[in-house]
Amino acid sequence: MRATAFLAMAILLAASAVGATPTVVPAPRPAARVAHVVPPAKRALTTVSASAVDFDEPWAARLSPVVVLNRNTNARGPIRLYDGHGELDRGAARAFMRIAGSAKAEPDDASEDDERLDLRVVKLALRAAYHFGGAQISIVSATRPGAHGKHGTGEALDFALEGVKAPALAAYLRSTPRAGVGIYTHPKTQYVHLDVRAHSYHWVDGSPPGVTWREQLLADPKQAARDASWSAAMDLPEAPR
Repeated sequence: MRATAFLAMAILLAASAVGATPTVVPAPRPAARVAHVVPPAKRALTTVSASAVDFDEPWAARLSPVVVLNRNTNARGPIRLYDGHGELDRGAARAFMRIAGSAKAEPDDASEDDERLDLRVVKLALRAAYHFGGAQISIVSATRPGAHGKHGTGEALDFALEGVKAPALAAYLRSTPRAGVGIYTHPKTQYVHLDVRAHSYHWVDGSPPGVTWREQLLADPKQAARDASWSAAMDLPEAPR
């Protein structure tokens, strides 16, 4: 009797198992993908390259060529002293020197007989031109072969800027460290002398052309501090606004 009851119960449990609905265990859901949000201020710097990218236009790329004219020979040409990356273009510097030379020559003439100018003089003249809106440089005198002083060594340039009064140009150049700046104020001169030297020296001269007898030293109480502050970057053009 007990065996029969046990058998009946076993048959009943088996039937229940066969007819039951199987339990389905859901597969794990993949984690939701969250897009990386780049702050707006940094989006411009996001690139496929790991190298840093400067999206600011190089300062030199915004500089236009400056026309340089030699009053004595009428040699002239556009000079762009720096390339788009701010590197000095020595070919352009050479062209400036050729225009500035006392013997008439084409700006691209590659003769080895160039009347050399100190590169810093060229840089400072172009810096002044850019400060006054890219004004044309009008050269009065540059290197004088055989002469004494800064013109004889190719370290000086007498020039004016088209549309800029000589006192304004001289006042600007006096802020330059390690430079000699003289202004010639006679009605027939009206130009500025610029040279490079270890200690700044400023003067005014009202003498007529060809003579020097009214030269007067200008007081310069900030000379030592200004010269001590000099760095090569100070000779580059100011960043265009």
